[in-house]
Amino acid sequence: MFKQTLLPIWSLLFGIAIITMAGALQGSLLGIRASIEEFNTTATGLIMSAYYVGFILGSLLVPTWVKNVGHIRVFAAVASMASITILLQSLVVNPWFWMLMRMGTGLCYAALFIVTESWLNAIATNNTRGRLFSIYIIEVWASQTLSQFLLNVGSPSGFDLFILTSVLISLALVPLLMVRTPSPTIEVPEKLNILGLIKTAPLGASGAFVAGLTAGALLGLAALYGKSIGLNIAEISLFVGASYLGGMILQWPIGKLSDRQDRRMTILWVGVVGAIMALTVPLGQGMDSFALMLVGMFLAGAFTFPMYALSSSHMNDQLRPEQVLSASSGLILFNGAGGVIGPLVASFMMDVVSVNALFWYLGAMNLTIAVYAYYRIKVTPPTVIEDQGDHVHVGIAVSPVVTAEMLSEADSGSMSNQTPEPEEMEQAQEGELKL
Repeated sequence: MFKQTLLPIWSLLFGIAIITMAGALQGSLLGIRASIEEFNTTATGLIMSAYYVGFILGSLLVPTWVKNVGHIRVFAAVASMASITILLQSLVVNPWFWMLMRMGTGLCYAALFIVTESWLNAIATNNTRGRLFSIYIIEVWASQTLSQFLLNVGSPSGFDLFILTSVLISLALVPLLMVRTPSPTIEVPEKLNILGLIKTAPLGASGAFVAGLTAGALLGLAALYGKSIGLNIAEISLFVGASYLGGMILQWPIGKLSDRQDRRMTILWVGVVGAIMALTVPLGQGMDSFALMLVGMFLAGAFTFPMYALSSSHMNDQLRPEQVLSASSGLILFNGAGGVIGPLVASFMMDVVSVNALFWYLGAMNLTIAVYAYYRIKVTPPTVIEDQGDHVHVGIAVSPVVTAEMLSEADSGSMSNQTPEPEEMEQAQEGELKL
């Protein structure tokens, strides 16, 4: 039955994979090219932060565009714009221009993900949605990992890789527009009282913000770090790819562990281990051991990237069912704000202190959220394990649509597993009789 659901949407899943691959390739390419063009590290940080500014804007604006002109037109328009912004960056090499184009890319990618994810959600049924989302998250992580090896196809100092990125986006456009399915409805959450969300789930909100601070810095500046310490393109592709691979492999076991204990404890020890593992990379660089640096990047990604998913799941544990969809938009805003600030702070530290300050910064941020998790454990009682929802596995490149749907899936799953006690059933029957 599930195979019959999956086979007709191969083109949709293929298109999402190609879009993700192109976006991850562009991020690393720009970091390397910025170093070749001798942009200072702070300027590169601004360029990388601009993507998250555009992504937040796109998440807020795109639903209105879709309502006005439809999914297909929006998708075709933003795919064309994304290709244009990438190609223009190869023609006009200027940090301020790149910042503007990178913001445009973020906006376009928010639109691409919102449209394709809502399509996927429209195709899914209640029986297949969980498995489809799992496949989607796996292929997002896998595509981001494989994208790094495309850096070896051409020279970052030329036009080839910019053209390849543009071609990949255009390629993704073809099968997605060939999908035969009714136009989906995007259930984007209403605007949320951010202060109320922070008050309801302070650790969840803080964790989503710190996840943006760390992931934005690591993904935006890892390639620049590699170029700065003298790695060649093949080594940089392995170096950055190792972090994606670590996040992909360990997110599931970490998530399952968080389902079996107070999730705040998982956030605490993941933060502590992530802080320690981040320091492995500069240690390997100091020992001139590329193998140790790869291990460090694998472990840094493994214990840094799952923080957003853990924070999402913890927030879901604290909310009523009717609050879940609205909370997803708040998560995106917290994470996006961190993504804007993270590369700026880390790049400034790399300029002023040392290139290794990138990983000192990662260690400090991971340790900060661990300390805050410890504080929350001390001042508030734990959630009953049986009342926790299922862990929400979330990829790096997702929109509010899939975040909201996965939170709802986890919430409904946890509710369906709760069997009413006999006393509760008797009270319910008595209530019906009185009515």
